[in-house]
Amino acid sequence: MVLGVMTAGAAASVAGPAMMGCGGDAAAASEVVEPPVLEDQKAAAKGLVAAIDAAVSSAPTPSTSYDPRFSLAPMIEKVGPAVVSIHAEGRLAGGRRRGIFGSPTPVVQGTGSGFVMSADGLVVTNHHVVDGATELTVRLADEREFAATILGSDAATDLAVIKMEGASGLPTAELGESGKVRVGDWVVAIGSPMGLEHSASVGIVSAKGRGSLGLYAGDSYLDFLQTDADIAPGSSGGPLFDIEGRVVGINTAVGPGAAPGFAIPIDQVKAIIPALRDHGKVVRGWLGAASAADEKGVIGARVGKVYDRTPAADAGLLERDLIKKIDGVEVKDFEDLRARVATMTPGHTALLEVERDGKLVELSVVLAERPDPDRLTSLREDTPRGGTRPFRLFPRSEPTPPPEPSTPPSVPASGRLGVQARESDAGVEIALVEDDSLAKALGLEAGDVLRSINGRTIKSTADVPAALAEDATKVTVEVVRDGTVTTLSGSKTLRSRP
Repeated sequence: MVLGVMTAGAAASVAGPAMMGCGGDAAAASEVVEPPVLEDQKAAAKGLVAAIDAAVSSAPTPSTSYDPRFSLAPMIEKVGPAVVSIHAEGRLAGGRRRGIFGSPTPVVQGTGSGFVMSADGLVVTNHHVVDGATELTVRLADEREFAATILGSDAATDLAVIKMEGASGLPTAELGESGKVRVGDWVVAIGSPMGLEHSASVGIVSAKGRGSLGLYAGDSYLDFLQTDADIAPGSSGGPLFDIEGRVVGINTAVGPGAAPGFAIPIDQVKAIIPALRDHGKVVRGWLGAASAADEKGVIGARVGKVYDRTPAADAGLLERDLIKKIDGVEVKDFEDLRARVATMTPGHTALLEVERDGKLVELSVVLAERPDPDRLTSLREDTPRGGTRPFRLFPRSEPTPPPEPSTPPSVPASGRLGVQARESDAGVEIALVEDDSLAKALGLEAGDVLRSINGRTIKSTADVPAALAEDATKVTVEVVRDGTVTTLSGSKTLRSRP
C-alpha cells in the first residue's frame, strides 16, 4: 500500500495526496518521501546558527569590560585625549596680573587647562586662565600644539571659549548633568597642576551649591561643586569627570594643602558656551531691585530696594515685597532669583508671584539688559529713597572727614582684614581694600559699611581683630552695600584661580 511507505515526518504533508491516490503504484509513493518544505527549514536553521555565532563572537568578554572597582584606567584613557593644557602670554601695564599670572614683570605667562568641545578645536576653560592674554598655545595629549584665539570670555562665571587654529578631527569630551550628581559620587579631575600635564586625581563630590564663596569680587553667578579630588594651580579650566567619563564640572578654585577644591557645575556652563561662542559675551536679563537682609525661615526673595526707572519699578514692585515665584517656579532666596533672572534674555516678560501685606499679587515685568558696573553704580547712587531726595549711602554733600594722622586708618595687624577703614555715623566704613588681602578675596569693596564679622557686631575698628579671632579658618562678614545687607564668606587660607 502507498500509505505503508510513508515516514512519520512526512505523513502530515502527504496524507491528502495519498488518500486521493489510494489506487496508485509504488513510484508515486516514493516521490513524497522528501518534500521541498524540509529543505527550507534546513536553510532557516543554518541561518539562525550563523547569526548566533556572529553575535557571540562580537560580544565583549568579561575580562575587558570597564569596572571602576578595580581600575579607572579605561575611563581615563578614553577621555584623556580631549583634555588640553593652555599656555598664555600677555603684556600688561605696570606688570600686575591677577590669578595664576601674578608675575612682577611686564611680560606675564601662565598655564591652565581646558577640554575640547568640538572636533574643529573649540575649547572651554576659565576666564582667568586667558584674561588679558595676547598669545595662546594649546597642547594636546599627543603633544601637538596649536595657536588659539579667544572667542568669548565672561568674568561673572569665570568661563571662556577659545578656538584652536587649523585643528580638525579632534577627540571631544562628553558633557554630563551636574544636577544629577549626588554628594558622595566619585569624580576624577584631569589637568595640568603645577605644569604637570594630563595629571589625574580622584575624589568625591563633597558638597553642592556652595555659592560664590567670596572668591570673586563684584557680580558673580557661580554656584560651585565642592570636591576633595586634588586640584592644584594649573588645573584651572580642566574638566571634572563623573565615573562614566562625562564632564560634570570645570575646576576653578583651590585651597592649599588638604583644603577642598571647587568646580563650576556643567549645567551652568552649558547655558554660557553658546553665547560666548556666537557673541563673545553673555547678555543677562535684569530686574532692577536689590535684596534685603536674609530672614531665617523665610522662603522667597525679599526686596530691599527698587531702583528708579527700571523694569522692577515699571512693574510696580515695592520695597519689602517677598517674591515667591518667577514664571511659576518657586524662588528660594534673592540669590536664587538673581541667578534665575540672569539666565533670561532681555525683553522676556517674567511673571512674578509676590507676597505683599499677607496677600499674593501677580506682576508682569519686562526684563532689561543688565547694565555695566559703572552704570549700576550711578543708578544706585541716584535712585530716590522714598521719592524725596537722591539717596547715597555716604552723601557727597557731607563727606566724612578723613581720620586724624594720629589715628591709625587701618585695621590692626593682629587678625588683619586688609582694609583701611574710618568710623562714621553710618558705622565702620571701608575706605580702601588692600591688594592680596583677606578682604579682597572675600569681595569687600570701598564704601561698604561693616555690620558684623563672624556674628559679632562691628561698632569700631577695634572690634575687628576680636571678631576675626572667633574662627581660625573661616570668616563671614555682613556689610551694608547700596542700602542693603550683603553677606560674604570664605576661608582665611583659601586662594582663588589656581
